[in-house]
Amino acid sequence: MPNGYWGKILRVDLTEKKIFEEKISEEYCRKYLGGVGFAADILLKEVGPEVGALDPENRLIFGVGPFQASAVPGSGKFVAVAKSPLTNAILYSIAGGNMAQSLKKSGYDALVVQGKSAKPVYLWINDGQVEIKEATSIWGKNSEETADLIRGELGEPKASVADIGPAGEKLIAFSCIVVDKHSYAGRGGLGAVMGSKNLKAITVKGTQKPEVADSQKVRELAKELNKRIRETAPEGFLKGGTTSETTPTEELGDLPIKYWKGDAGGVWVKGAEKLSYPYYSEALNVDLAECAKIACQNCPIHCHRYIDTKEPAKFAVTGGGPEYEALGMLGSCNLVDDIHAVAKANEICNLYGLDCISTGAFVAFATECYEKGLLTKEDTFGMELKWGDGDQLVEVVRQIAEKEKLGKLAADGIVKAAEKIGGDAPSMAVHVKGMDFPAHDPRAFFSLAVSYATSSRGACHTHGLCFKAACGLLLPEMGITEAPDRFDMEGKEFIAAKFHDLSALQDAATQCNFMMFGGFGITDMLNSINAVTGWEMPMEEFLKIGERLSTLKRAVNVKWGFSRKDDKLPEVVNLPAKEGCRAGKTPSPIEPAIEGYYKLRGWDNDGKPTPETMKELGLS
Repeated sequence: MPNGYWGKILRVDLTEKKIFEEKISEEYCRKYLGGVGFAADILLKEVGPEVGALDPENRLIFGVGPFQASAVPGSGKFVAVAKSPLTNAILYSIAGGNMAQSLKKSGYDALVVQGKSAKPVYLWINDGQVEIKEATSIWGKNSEETADLIRGELGEPKASVADIGPAGEKLIAFSCIVVDKHSYAGRGGLGAVMGSKNLKAITVKGTQKPEVADSQKVRELAKELNKRIRETAPEGFLKGGTTSETTPTEELGDLPIKYWKGDAGGVWVKGAEKLSYPYYSEALNVDLAECAKIACQNCPIHCHRYIDTKEPAKFAVTGGGPEYEALGMLGSCNLVDDIHAVAKANEICNLYGLDCISTGAFVAFATECYEKGLLTKEDTFGMELKWGDGDQLVEVVRQIAEKEKLGKLAADGIVKAAEKIGGDAPSMAVHVKGMDFPAHDPRAFFSLAVSYATSSRGACHTHGLCFKAACGLLLPEMGITEAPDRFDMEGKEFIAAKFHDLSALQDAATQCNFMMFGGFGITDMLNSINAVTGWEMPMEEFLKIGERLSTLKRAVNVKWGFSRKDDKLPEVVNLPAKEGCRAGKTPSPIEPAIEGYYKLRGWDNDGKPTPETMKELGLS
């Protein structure tokens, strides 16, 4: 077995009740690194275009990389991958908790689940021993109840549990996987994929540890990098987590306001303050000690918020609090500045297993459709949808979670909802490839427009944090040595491509991209991988892995029917702000940048990797 790996993938066929192991070579590990690399290769080989996202033959893949054999900062992450029921494209979502280390310590580098059980089940993986256990009695339970019941049944209070709530059971297209009650593989409907397989949870415990090449060097690097991150990361981020981003994001014109069409042109100062640290921490009684307890393993930042608020009683929440994306999409996107209402809506998403981004987007989209007369009171079951109403927000989120009333319209995602509404609704929906925009505006950072359009999983900021380059997050190893003008289209295809490659490396390693905010750079990443594996890999080879995985993910989508026609932005991106820092600015025309992106990648004019490029990258 190679250092840092077991050289084993666990395979489970729920239809046939078969459990077996697949061996992988050191050459394979070095070529694809792990995580999303292994998963994309498996999807390309095993899931044809005829396979639907909710079909038994879709693969659900949990993957880790070499970092989970160590205490490298940010290594408490794993990637979950499948064909998405929301986009029908490749879907990869990163989550934390204790699952990454637990899966690695159980003796595997990845888990691949296929088929469908005849009745509800959960997987129990314990140090290489694997069981398919009945879950009929916990079907219908929320995500927290499920984790507690499984741990109690097994007598394993520290086992890591990745489960689905009722939203995944109901096959809602943007349902998510909940990990250890406070981390989420959130985007694109992985919860529905699990639900379609009658798989309620995956529970893992492990005590094994793969060999590393230079354990002393790994420890020294981890100590040095942890110290640097704690000393370098922004103070507000260390104290407020992602909630500290809300106010500065509004100042940059990057906050979603009134479903991206804010009448004030992207300015919402007072509202943002009510959703941001430090007000957030005071209003919701954030407990930093509890935040540390629910932090992902090997994390010096502790960004998850633990809140405890009793008033008003109707919005009382004790447990995980909303983070930036929830504040943006449930809050500012709906003009709701009541932090208590946002926290309650977020809690419903967490318990039922809903992606808070797509959930908040639908509430705002429905409100705009009602405002324009495309939805009536009959369509909304008597509700008069209006902006800024916290009670309405909580009620519509509840309906989505229960898949009732207005929630039935939301269940298949924004594209299908818009088609059902008709009229101008399809042109009003803000998405790429069916994936709702996250809480970052491409009109504030033009590189983000290129990133969203070309991303293999649709609109997603974590596919590549290219917008952070304009804020000083540079990648000298990749040729980004100075902060670009965020309102200039020149060179944005290069920036988007390089951050996509970096994201691919992080999702393969697998590592939290927040470590970059504390100065954990590409060279640090490579040094850590070499210390774990003993490869002595040069930078050129390492960066080539990022290029390979970016094209590999694209190849999966091409196999499933995607092309240039799908790399497009919604109409709202061409609507400039009337005031604020981005007044009058839009990332247009976008077409030359997309064509430039293809050229950089070695893809043809239709966005398909050429045979020459596939061969050069070692892909078939």
